[in-house]
Amino acid sequence: MLSQFVLTLVVGFSTLVLLCCLLFLAGWAFYRMLRRPSSPILADYPFVSILVPFYNEPEASFRTTLEAIECSDYPGRIEVLLVDDGSTNTTAASVVEWLAQPRRKHYRLLSIERNGGAKGLALDAALPWLAADSDVVTVIDSDTVIAPCALRRAVEALYSSPRHAAACGLIVPAGRHDSWLHRLQFYEHVGALAAIRYVQSKIGVVNVVAGAFSLHRTSVIRELGGWGEWLVEDIAWTWRALAHGYSIAYAPDAVAYTICPTTLTGLFRQRRRWARGRLESFRVAWRISWPRTMKMLPWWLLWAQSALVPTLLLLIAGALLYRSHALLGVAALNWLLMATLNFIAVLHARIRLQLGPLDLVLVSICNTVIDVLLLPANVIGLIDELRGQRKTWMTR
Repeated sequence: MLSQFVLTLVVGFSTLVLLCCLLFLAGWAFYRMLRRPSSPILADYPFVSILVPFYNEPEASFRTTLEAIECSDYPGRIEVLLVDDGSTNTTAASVVEWLAQPRRKHYRLLSIERNGGAKGLALDAALPWLAADSDVVTVIDSDTVIAPCALRRAVEALYSSPRHAAACGLIVPAGRHDSWLHRLQFYEHVGALAAIRYVQSKIGVVNVVAGAFSLHRTSVIRELGGWGEWLVEDIAWTWRALAHGYSIAYAPDAVAYTICPTTLTGLFRQRRRWARGRLESFRVAWRISWPRTMKMLPWWLLWAQSALVPTLLLLIAGALLYRSHALLGVAALNWLLMATLNFIAVLHARIRLQLGPLDLVLVSICNTVIDVLLLPANVIGLIDELRGQRKTWMTR
């Protein structure tokens, strides 16, 4: 009876958060119908420093990343710092060859003698090399390709409020037609997760600035510090900024395509690391300001519910073990609300990502499957953090 009550309470709280998100989206859509949105175009675009850390990246894919940066339509000043994090293959030599050709943007290659085992350490090593008048630090993963307008749109979102410390765009896993694993990850990122992030952005509490493509005010980095001390640097830095009273922006039209794990083992390791990073980030924020952290608690609990108590499993367990109408009803409502948010997100991105009617159906199916599939990884990741296991990067 106790476990049944706890489950009902946890899923009921998550369901309430989802319902609030849905109502907010409906209200926001009505508001936009009544009031014409202001233009996001800036009078002066800030000086952007782009950091691209790389370690033994395949030459072809890395060059695609660099070409995308070169083709960016950003109207302001840009410097690009390519951070070789101790590569032992020919990637660095390939970069030197690429830089030997005339380029429209200003590039600099920085070399770290030995790989530090964490992306955050490589980013921190590049901070002293930033231009003194840098306004924005943008982090782009070496396997990520930004759309031509992505940087401009993300900067406009960042500068939409003086309280924004950081901003992120829509991260889209590439190669969704390559395998079922790619497809699962694609729909996970463009589904309800994107809709929830949009709601969070309107109230300034986006709780994860995806490290594949993220922007940070240089002044805030100099105030709060960099990323090197954490296992999952993007999540922990975001929560630290929120705990200091800053807000975070999200630009859904700033699209960046990234290479996702290609094997189930690689995906398991990634999500184990991410789960540990979420608990780590909560602890970081709590030590800074527990009142502000409490305001973010609903979003952490929403992730925990979907990651640890997938509603599909709960519906099956509820039917076989508990025979509780209340538990079954709450779980079913939770799934329906999530399916509705999936539908809205795909509908909103249909033109940008060239999605069709089939995608409106597949998004909820795939999100349900991946929640169940990744349950063990999430549980083990949380246990790692609770037990204080030795931190390893555990990337693909």
